[in-house]
Amino acid sequence: MDRTMQEQVAAARYALIAPIVSRQTSLLPGELRAWLEEAASRTYDFPGSMRKTVSIRTLERYLAAYRKGGWEALKPKGRPSQGRTRLDPDILEAAKALRRERPQRSVEQIVFLLEEGKLAPPGTVAPSTLARHLRQAGLSRRDLIRDAEPKGLRRFEAEDILVLLQADFKHFVYLPDPHQPKKRKKVILLAILDDYSRYIVWAQFYWDEQLPRLEDSLKKAILRHGIPETFYCDNGAAFSAHHLQRICGKLGIRLVHSRPFRPMGRGKIERFFQFVDTSFRPEVYAHIEQGKLMTLEELNDALWAWLDGYYHDRVHGSTKQTPRERFGASSRERKRCSLLELNDIFLWEEERVVDRAGCVRLSGNTYEVDGNLAGRKVRLRYDPFDLSLPIQVWFQDKRYADARPFELKRKRHKRANGNEEPVWVEEADGQLSFLDLAQEKRKEAWKQEELRYADTIAGGRK
Repeated sequence: MDRTMQEQVAAARYALIAPIVSRQTSLLPGELRAWLEEAASRTYDFPGSMRKTVSIRTLERYLAAYRKGGWEALKPKGRPSQGRTRLDPDILEAAKALRRERPQRSVEQIVFLLEEGKLAPPGTVAPSTLARHLRQAGLSRRDLIRDAEPKGLRRFEAEDILVLLQADFKHFVYLPDPHQPKKRKKVILLAILDDYSRYIVWAQFYWDEQLPRLEDSLKKAILRHGIPETFYCDNGAAFSAHHLQRICGKLGIRLVHSRPFRPMGRGKIERFFQFVDTSFRPEVYAHIEQGKLMTLEELNDALWAWLDGYYHDRVHGSTKQTPRERFGASSRERKRCSLLELNDIFLWEEERVVDRAGCVRLSGNTYEVDGNLAGRKVRLRYDPFDLSLPIQVWFQDKRYADARPFELKRKRHKRANGNEEPVWVEEADGQLSFLDLAQEKRKEAWKQEELRYADTIAGGRK
């Protein structure tokens, strides 16, 4: 089994036990047993397997393995590689047609139809191989079968802060392109909202909605407020990336995706975006017209002025409290992670074959590695935002000496590359500005928060 499949299996196993291991409160007597029985009664799709159910004993084994060794302990033990079985393209297309014709058909039924219909020689199509191909094509039974009966919706709210975070991207205004100032480019807002308090644990504008932007905001939210139990998001490319699954698995976060075409579960973040449109966007346009807001950095400053100077101190219609009051009133003990640990967890991973000279290439750069690894496929773990930093080298789960830069042409990975921006500074015209007043209020609030933090530290030292 190759490393990619091991990661997929680990992600599937973690998804099974996430409701338990991501909890930061103690289980009540009998609660674990009830959960095990309920989880064992369900059916699942497992990567590379025809198995649909999991036993209570297996769930207990996964829980024990994760608590002892974390994410790595959920990976299946390696076996001698025998190569991945390929499937004839014509046979695969026929199998896809049979699945589309009747989504309820099992893989075994499709294999039977292929063989009895003289579309495939007997014994040449392995059910596990066919299941993998159908799953990769988005043709698993779970993907195709949808419950046609309408289901009632109920209002939901997490029981405390950091139990559930919702996140999503939103297209916003156009600003001058930092590389082509005569042209304008759309900016994207990423917001992460605490379900219980409606407090925005982090929000930031970017030039795109790719995975590195999500990682950047999630890391900042965790550093600032702590590790959540559940991270709830849609099925966009950034949110469904395997790297995000690995991050959540290592941090003990349950990653949950909303069902396609059913955004109702993300109602709170959508409602927040509606408020952004009605309250924040008009003020942004006013500043743009006055020439006072022209860069991404200035837009982000204005966003946090609006958040901390207005939104967080506004009484919410549902909770009857301000988000700041409700978030700050919680006595919940927060699960923390050091910056060093967090940076290691967020490292990207890629596989490369070491050439005869003992070098590997990554994002246009060349690095020297241990000469004994020549001809081997190694795993590189690196910070995509700074390729000059040490790059970890792993082979067969053993770490070797870090890779040394030999030819450094690019400081950042192309997918993590940020835009350098020019800075415009213009004098205010004396008009009353909502965002300017919000910025002043925000600065005053932060001063008070710093004073309270200093008093807390001083009190703890006595």
